Amino acid sequence: MFKNKVGMLLLLIFTLIIGACGNSAAGGEGSTKGVSTEAGSIEGLADQMVWSVYDVGSGGYIESTAIADGMAKKYGTQIRLLPSSSGVGRMQPMKNGMAETGRLGDEYQFAFEGNYEFATKEWGPQDMRVVWAPFSYLGFVGLEKSGIETIADLKGKKVPYITGNMSVNLKAEAALAFADLTWDDVEKIELSSYGGQADALQNGQIDVIFMNPTASVLLELESMDPIKWIQMDENDTEGWDRVQEIAPWVVPSPMDNGAGMTKENPVTLMGYGYPVVSYADQSAESIYAYVKAMDETFDDWVGAAANLHNWGKDSILVEPFGVPVHEGTIKFLEEQGLWTEEYQKKNEALIERSKKLKEAWDQTIEKAKKENISEKDFPEYWMKMKEELVK
Repeated sequence: MFKNKVGMLLLLIFTLIIGACGNSAAGGEGSTKGVSTEAGSIEGLADQMVWSVYDVGSGGYIESTAIADGMAKKYGTQIRLLPSSSGVGRMQPMKNGMAETGRLGDEYQFAFEGNYEFATKEWGPQDMRVVWAPFSYLGFVGLEKSGIETIADLKGKKVPYITGNMSVNLKAEAALAFADLTWDDVEKIELSSYGGQADALQNGQIDVIFMNPTASVLLELESMDPIKWIQMDENDTEGWDRVQEIAPWVVPSPMDNGAGMTKENPVTLMGYGYPVVSYADQSAESIYAYVKAMDETFDDWVGAAANLHNWGKDSILVEPFGVPVHEGTIKFLEEQGLWTEEYQKKNEALIERSKKLKEAWDQTIEKAKKENISEKDFPEYWMKMKEELVK
């Protein structure tokens, strides 16, 4: 009996290793011969894919898992998720060709522009493209018993700051501005993991969480202790003006199907595009096949997580904003009657901007070398050069 169990265990481990090795080899564009099963086939769909995503326990990880499972069941595509808590950590597998796409926070915009953590010599402007842009939500939530009712109540409280995650931290800063607060008005607590906020709250390390309402860690927390979201009243125009001065891409958005929410009492939080992105050099054929596969399996996974209904082709953000849309996605959107001449003009303007950013970066690198600009001083040097060269 014992030998049988050991044999079965070794067989399972061997199978997992083989699967993992296969997935790890799916860098760049992977194999795009067209995957087919009895359920259907799509020409150009990779048989192995790697997706870069937020860390385990986050809403983005849950949604990606559900979609990957749906595509695997219908097409047999092997999909490996690479989770990371930092913006650079999610971008790196895409930059080095290990991952074809990433479900990223605002770091895709930062990387496109070469801002913040991407203003270093190792990075600079990245030629990014939006593949699919579902709508998502983010806000402050605490334990019901904490007595925290408004964002103004966070003054002097312990608020999380996620190391290496400028995407989340910038929006948290914007949310604080809703009540005319800054990081100086709260006790900023640095955490290494976005998904670790629930544990930090339970341990008394922080007083509030800043997270997507669909995160599994919040559902788990709610099952142990009632939680309460902090409303961001959409009628508070002055508050939202302050928010959008810091993060102009977020808008007031009611939500009723996350942890600690009910349809009778929806909560207004930040809403924004939380897209799947890739580099521009991913082939149009492979990206087209990928979004078509998501569309064709939508009904199979839409009920697996609260926010997945926003992934439908009629719900995504189509208009280009900040970063161009990939040509493979445009082909699909054109077929669906969702792409317009206005969108095309905006997209072309953003592609032209990416070229100007690359030219400015090359000039900056060359000039910095001649002037012996240090690694430490380079980001500030680049931002000044960018302001001069890119209009």
